[in-house]
Amino acid sequence: MLLALTFESVCAATPSLKGTPVIVQAGEVQARIALSADHAPSGHQLDVAVDLQIAPGWHIYGEPLPDGEGLTPTSVKFDSDLLAQQTLKLPKPTPLRFETLNETYPVYTGRLKALGTLVLSQKIKPGNYSIPGTLTFQQCNDTMCKMPQTVSFEIPIKIEPSEATAAPNI
Repeated sequence: MLLALTFESVCAATPSLKGTPVIVQAGEVQARIALSADHAPSGHQLDVAVDLQIAPGWHIYGEPLPDGEGLTPTSVKFDSDLLAQQTLKLPKPTPLRFETLNETYPVYTGRLKALGTLVLSQKIKPGNYSIPGTLTFQQCNDTMCKMPQTVSFEIPIKIEPSEATAAPNI
């Protein structure tokens, strides 16, 4: 499953993210991934933010990319039976013209913020879990492209008893 992402400038309003952030560092790209809470009952919707920082002089690819050129677009995926729903909306990346190739490609540069939502499955029993995911991208500069990378991460989450099943206060 793909995570829904909306890339916005870092200056945009950020939801209150109280979950423990996970830092992913790979080459010239760093991602900080956090949930709106580090605990929730099953069935609950959580906001998720992915802050991407790309080193100066480098870019990562967006979509659409031409077929057959071996370029890899940026994506974040959460693969978990803990999730009932995710949304996906990638913005239009900035076109970058490569004169030597006589081509224009969609790219992201600098600092970006991706926002989305995850809905926890209704059938999760209370306890400590991790939501596994991957960040996939290909970083390039004006003279070279590195091999595509897929970096794994896990976001910790504590599933609490839902209010419907919690014992009444007596």
